[in-house]
Amino acid sequence: MSTPFTIVRLLPQILGLNGSLASGEIVAVSLRHMGHDVHILDVDTPEDVPATADLVCVGSGSTSSISPGAKALSALMPSLHAWKNQGTSWIAHAVGWDLLGVDVITAQGDHLPGVGIFPSRADHRFPRFSGEVSGVDYRGRPSAGYLNAVGQSELNESVQPLMRLEHPRGAEPVHEGLRADNLLATRVGGPALALNPHWAGDIVEELLAKRGLEPDFGPFHERVELLATQARAKIVARLGAKN
Repeated sequence: MSTPFTIVRLLPQILGLNGSLASGEIVAVSLRHMGHDVHILDVDTPEDVPATADLVCVGSGSTSSISPGAKALSALMPSLHAWKNQGTSWIAHAVGWDLLGVDVITAQGDHLPGVGIFPSRADHRFPRFSGEVSGVDYRGRPSAGYLNAVGQSELNESVQPLMRLEHPRGAEPVHEGLRADNLLATRVGGPALALNPHWAGDIVEELLAKRGLEPDFGPFHERVELLATQARAKIVARLGAKN
């Protein structure tokens, strides 16, 4: 029997706003429908940390969660970097992504050091943008969701945006998210992987490839993709009506 996949959810009580930690469950369900065993573990303190993790998910939080989130992640930093060195995959959302980056500048101008897992910097001294968005992702696939973005992110040259937004309006950015080997980050809600199951599929393929396995997408995955395509089409239609 193969070793179960271990998915870690970081700081679910602090960084789990608006269902942003659902990415872990979405990937788990996809793997289980391919016949794989998956364990999901919540990690809040160093005592909760497993020796290895296949995937680490961190969600978003409010502005007030930045300081406690940074403090809690600092205590976990040795384990987080050990996982990174082991080749663990990561999914991060909004504030969780910011805190796992190189550093964060708060709306008040304070500089907070990040964990350094994601090669990006966050600056919250920019206007908030909230609204539905659509565009194409790094593989040219239609993607959409609800973006509630505070500030901007600067990406290292070694990575690429997850998504290029079409018809940006006002303070809406042109690019969104981050994608690189073992790394996926976004500010898109929805939850993002439910509306864009192709992103979940990319992570599943990545996890399986590390074990020398191939994905076996079946009827379940086809139904999920169909429902997501229909939901994204409604977003695109609403955006078209506004333009």
